[in-house]
Parts: sequence; structure tokens; C-alpha cells
Amino acid sequence: MRIRYPHKATNLVVILMCSAFSVGQSLSAVSRFSATFSSPGTEASPIVEGSKVTLEYQVTVPGEDEINYENVSEFVQGRHEIFRALERKVAGMRAGEEKQVELTAQEAFGPRDERKKMTIPKTDLPTDAQAGDVVQNEEGSFATVAAVSGSEAVLDYNHPLAGRSLVVHLRIVKVMNP
Repeated sequence: MRIRYPHKATNLVVILMCSAFSVGQSLSAVSRFSATFSSPGTEASPIVEGSKVTLEYQVTVPGEDEINYENVSEFVQGRHEIFRALERKVAGMRAGEEKQVELTAQEAFGPRDERKKMTIPKTDLPTDAQAGDVVQNEEGSFATVAAVSGSEAVLDYNHPLAGRSLVVHLRIVKVMNP
């Protein structure tokens, strides 16, 4: 197994948060601006199954000042493109409404699983890889280098935020019902 693309774990959290929220596509500043304008009546529509929702969100980890991620994204309610617990909390909200939601580790990225650690030959890592780097294997999976010693390295395939609760402050920008 060859490993490539070293990154620092704290930098990759942003990439992984995007994938975790996998909320369709991130919107550019132009889209953010245009999302505030919609056809008559859409602002008052509540989020229901099948609604296409545009939201702004900020994710923080309690007790961790350096993990603070903000984005604007879209998702379709009921397709589980965001955390299911978060999907339940936004049901019925309307454009312009804001809410702060606390997600347990189980509701977010799940608990840490020690079985997701793998020991590999150090030679499979990039030569400058060190503990804390995030690498990607040939299958495209990301892992954090947990330890490097002698001729071996330990990779942790848990999401960096597994086992941690999250606080999500969100604002519904637009709701388009089916």
C-alpha cells in the first residue's frame, strides 16, 4: 500500500467537515448573494421532505478554539446528505431562521474505533511524514499518522472528529419545496 498527500490533521478537518456535511456543493460568494433572492413565497415555506435547502453553518468543537468551520451549502431534506440528527432539527424551519444545535459524538462522526488503526511499514509513507500528518492511500481513504517509529508507522482511519461532540450554528437561507 502506497500512501501519499501528507497534510496536517488540523488543516484536513476542513476538508473532512465538507465531506461530512456532504451537502451537495459549496456555494460561491455570488451564489450566496443570489440565494437571498428567491421567487415569491419561498421564504415562508417550511422545510419538508424533499425541500432543497440552502444554509449557512458554523461548526465548532467544544473546548477546541482552532476547530471552527463556516460554509454555505445546499442539501435535499430526507436524502441524508447531512447528519440525520441535524436533518431532524431543521425540519419545519423557514428561510431566515437560525438555530444552534448540539450533536453528540454518536450523532456526528460516531465514536472512535481502535480497530480503525493500522500498522504499516514506514517505507509506505512519504519520507517526510510525521505524527499528525494526514495521508491518503491509493483507494482514496484519508488517515492520520498516529505514530512513526523505527520501521513502522500507525495510521488512524477514524475521522479526526470521531468521538467528539459538535456545536452547529445554522441559518436557513432559502427553502425550495417540491
